[in-house]
Amino acid sequence: MTDKQRIMLFYERRDAVAWLAHLDMMRLFERSLSRADWPLSWTEDAFNPRPEIVFGLPVGVGIETRRDPLEVTLALRGQVFDPDQALIRLNHSFPAGVKVVDWHEREPGSRSLMAQVTAARYRLEAGGVGTAFRKAFGGSGPVEVVRQQKKKKLVVDLAPRILSFEEGGEGKVFLTAGAGSTGHLRLDLLLDALVLYGGLSREAAQGARVVRLSVFLDGDTARQGIIV
Repeated sequence: MTDKQRIMLFYERRDAVAWLAHLDMMRLFERSLSRADWPLSWTEDAFNPRPEIVFGLPVGVGIETRRDPLEVTLALRGQVFDPDQALIRLNHSFPAGVKVVDWHEREPGSRSLMAQVTAARYRLEAGGVGTAFRKAFGGSGPVEVVRQQKKKKLVVDLAPRILSFEEGGEGKVFLTAGAGSTGHLRLDLLLDALVLYGGLSREAAQGARVVRLSVFLDGDTARQGIIV
């Protein structure tokens, strides 16, 4: 019988790699883990087996991260695995801009990582974004935008998806928002709302810098992001 171990990794991505799509990030981790000699467990799909790697919350193109979680399942087959040494090898195998900043072991039988995601903390940088945020989300009314879903257009109220926000200086806002399977905030819709309701210029919205500082899972009570 194969001994399996589940490891939670927390990674950051900066600079050019922030423009990789989610599937490209999956391939990047698969290749880097293989180069670093991690004993990956593979799915039992006969036609298309894949390494058992699960991202907690897929990250959109252009968004940087500072502490995003992913889970890796290992097939140890009786061998000794030293996570600290393995992480050194892994970080050396990444391209510039990607780094694992922390890790811990997952309990056997724990729920799916994606099912545990409840919220995320962001830093948003753009000229005039603080004023736009106050105008759009400072009141008690709805902030509705249109979301295209296949052939249908859906009206989405973003106001209840913003859990908290505060300004962090000139052209900078910190916000905590819903994430995961319920109440998820899409950042492209947020920027649309800041243009429509807050008066943010379209140019500022298109050039905004978005950094996901942390992702909150079930049991994270403080919901405090890492402000860097």
